[in-house]
Amino acid sequence: MVKKVLGWTYASLIMLFLYAPILVLMLMSFNASRYNALPIEFSMRWYKDLAGNDTLIGAALNSVYIAAATGFICVVLATMLMLWVVQTNSKLKEWINSLVIVPLTIPWLILGLSLLLLLSALGLDKNYPVLLIGHVVVSLPYAVLVIRARLQSLDLTINEASASLGANEWTTAFRITLPLLFPAMLAGGFLSFVISFDNFIISYFLIPSGSSTLPIEIYSSIKFGFTPEINAVSTILLAATASVLVIIFFIMRTSLKYIFK
Repeated sequence: MVKKVLGWTYASLIMLFLYAPILVLMLMSFNASRYNALPIEFSMRWYKDLAGNDTLIGAALNSVYIAAATGFICVVLATMLMLWVVQTNSKLKEWINSLVIVPLTIPWLILGLSLLLLLSALGLDKNYPVLLIGHVVVSLPYAVLVIRARLQSLDLTINEASASLGANEWTTAFRITLPLLFPAMLAGGFLSFVISFDNFIISYFLIPSGSSTLPIEIYSSIKFGFTPEINAVSTILLAATASVLVIIFFIMRTSLKYIFK
């Protein structure tokens, strides 16, 4: 009994340590005080101000668009790459399998600076396509790891069984392989989305002049004068993220029930 109580206490303290700052931020988004003074006086003032803050909303939408494109591209590239790796007999597959994970070990500061220097060497200005490439570079390994783990747990002889029953490669891919991979693709895409959305360094180096993302806008607000609208937009994004996680959970559970029915 004592061990059980100590275990729950320890786990609760860890959860409190992890999530207390986020809870404070959410509470302060409903505080009428501009300076986060206590006690909290409930108010929706900062959400109303946020509705009229075109700069902050524009930056948040930019982050969403870039992250959504990054997540989609990462899922497509990671799925194609891992399917090739598990099906090929090429001696290069182990090298490629390892090299695609290398960006995880390289500081984002170095990657951002490298892409900026490459742009300069080519005589190009900072632009959205290169910004998207930078986000894909840092996010792709996460999608690869998730999809690779799923592929390693699958019995790929099911593809041979499908072929023996007369199905061609496209039919096997769309009716067997991809449905089995769908939960991992969904998880990998969402993980890539989150990594891209939160990325400050790559965006800071490569964002075109006159544009901004939410992490850059938050940094600028803290640097030149914090505004409580940041608390409001962060709370909205946290709620949206939690909702997406719940939706993904039910989609994955439903898809797995359908696959193994």
